[in-house]
Amino acid sequence: MKHRYRMTPLALVLAVSAVHAADLTDWLQLNGFGTLGAYRADDKVASVRADQRTANASLDKTRFDGDTLLSGQLTAHNDGPFRAVLQVLDKDDVARHWHPRVEWLYASWDATPDLNFKAGRTVLPLFLLSDTRNVAYAQTTVRPDNAVYQLNPITNLDGVSGTWGTKLWGGDLGVDAVYGSTKVTVASGSVKAKDVSALAVKWSNGTVTLRAAHSQLSLDANLPSTEAAINRLESGATGCTNCAAVLPALASTSFKAQLNTVAAVYESGSFAAQAEWVSRPTTSALTPDANAWYLQSSYRLGAFTPYGVIGKLNFREAPLGLTTAAAAPPAAHAANAAFDTFLQSQNDRRIWQVGTRWDFAENMALKLQYERFRNTRNSTIGVTNVVSYPSPPPIGTYAGPKWDGTVNLVTLNFDFVF
Repeated sequence: MKHRYRMTPLALVLAVSAVHAADLTDWLQLNGFGTLGAYRADDKVASVRADQRTANASLDKTRFDGDTLLSGQLTAHNDGPFRAVLQVLDKDDVARHWHPRVEWLYASWDATPDLNFKAGRTVLPLFLLSDTRNVAYAQTTVRPDNAVYQLNPITNLDGVSGTWGTKLWGGDLGVDAVYGSTKVTVASGSVKAKDVSALAVKWSNGTVTLRAAHSQLSLDANLPSTEAAINRLESGATGCTNCAAVLPALASTSFKAQLNTVAAVYESGSFAAQAEWVSRPTTSALTPDANAWYLQSSYRLGAFTPYGVIGKLNFREAPLGLTTAAAAPPAAHAANAAFDTFLQSQNDRRIWQVGTRWDFAENMALKLQYERFRNTRNSTIGVTNVVSYPSPPPIGTYAGPKWDGTVNLVTLNFDFVF
């Protein structure tokens, strides 16, 4: 009989205590990070996930499995240019639930003081917070703003990377380049990414940080519910007259995508502000063209850091242009009209966040955050990777009250590093 491994919050705390007692050698270093979290969405119709890779969502219920995680990192190194890193992450995600996964595993070589190469599983350096995406303690807010970060759930890559740095214009210039492949599972299915290449450029002088990145991906998607709907349309069962011709070209499961990001950070004394923007053009409506941005500011008052965030997500894909036979029943016309924009995920939304961080002890912080999601474009298809709501006829069978387009999320997290 198989026993599923499950790490409860209590077990997580005990594990951290054991880590503190570990005795390591001079050439082997152990550190890590973790979060104990609780969150609750307040709506009885729409549910919210803490992250697009989280297994469960909150539907007017307090949950403890959204942000809660534990990670340990082993670094083997000597006085020379070589080192090896293993990072294991345990979190309740869609693919593995509470089974630990290898987040990083690579060998590193400092070819020169300014040039480094890595081979193995490393970070995909696309976003401003890619290096610390899972390390909540290193971030002001409870988690990266999902308006931007939901457009790319990929956190690591199996391949090779190079990093080069130099002094320029009174600051530090860094360039990261990676190439490889990976697979990611989210609430709506899974995607294999191959021939992934990314280039990131960052400049910082201690007060201002500027960053830009570009990535290209070849993707193979496995989205069961979406593909079932497409197959039904192509069969002619709904009276669609051009689906068999239109959908294979516009909604292919094998397609290419780009991700372009620009970010800026300003820090002066106790005040800090950062902004990030992303554009995602693709060749398939299965992953629709989109752009998003957020603006965040905070001010440190002793051990407390109150903050505020505004953000927006916008899908830019055009309707598919589906047509329905005139003799088809009204329900078929309505269903095809809804599916005409289904793959465009008409869940454009604005996001507001306010919260505070309390650094009450060394390497420990408590965060309380209120977040408000508001859809800015209605859709009869409500299943997404973050905010979800049931679909009424003609798409679904839901007969309850209609979602009003707004849902609030409250999160309380305890973050730590060791």
